[in-house]
Amino acid sequence: MSPLKEVKRFQEFLMNAWPAEQYFFLNGWILRFTKGVTYRANSVIPIKYTGNSVLIENDIEIVENAYKSFNLPTIFTMHEHFEPKELDGILRNRGYVEQDRTNALLMQVKKLDLSHINNNFTYEIYDERVSDFSSLLAKFTKRDRYQQEIIKEITSRIVVPKKCFIIAKLEEQPIGTLMGVLNPHGYFYIADVLVIPECRRQKIASSMLKTVIKEWAILNGAKNIWLQVELQNHNAMKLYRNLGMEKVYSYYYLRRN
Repeated sequence: MSPLKEVKRFQEFLMNAWPAEQYFFLNGWILRFTKGVTYRANSVIPIKYTGNSVLIENDIEIVENAYKSFNLPTIFTMHEHFEPKELDGILRNRGYVEQDRTNALLMQVKKLDLSHINNNFTYEIYDERVSDFSSLLAKFTKRDRYQQEIIKEITSRIVVPKKCFIIAKLEEQPIGTLMGVLNPHGYFYIADVLVIPECRRQKIASSMLKTVIKEWAILNGAKNIWLQVELQNHNAMKLYRNLGMEKVYSYYYLRRN
């Protein structure tokens, strides 16, 4: 499969795993709107451009006005195969600033070593985003309770893919989270991985992943595991590399306030 088709395929996977509230299509670009919560649900995917490149500035203005109507910043998700090729330079000249370079990582389920699970903790798997899951993320991430409610709405829109939520506990107290979305092609997407600060460096994140793969994902037909991690998150990059995950593609955001 060509690199371009690979990126397009994973973008399709992601839109199904993290569905926006509203979409608008403009000359091949996909605009997503979800109350401003997460870039994944509030940015433009310029994976294909069918418009006239001479008039691209006009299309960018249409995009900016669309996001302005929702009182949102305009954000483009820039992959290695964005179209048209001059888009990056045009956006930067308009005052867009680069943010959050990220790698998409992938590995086959059969290559994951499912041993070495830390059994000093318990791991509970749910089919919905329960309150303990959202509350822990609201307390220990930059997304507050309101934003967690919007994310809960996002996950409630996941229809065709199967989804699960795992909570790690110590003496019945939640100390870690992990969300998984399995699409019909056997690709298991991982998100919302969190371990509270005082419980880190005890292999809890990898234990949650291995537990959900062993007890849920394989039983539901998972063949591959994939996720996205920001390059500046060195600890997460090291964890996933050590598990055997490899880069599929990379992207970054260009944002204009």
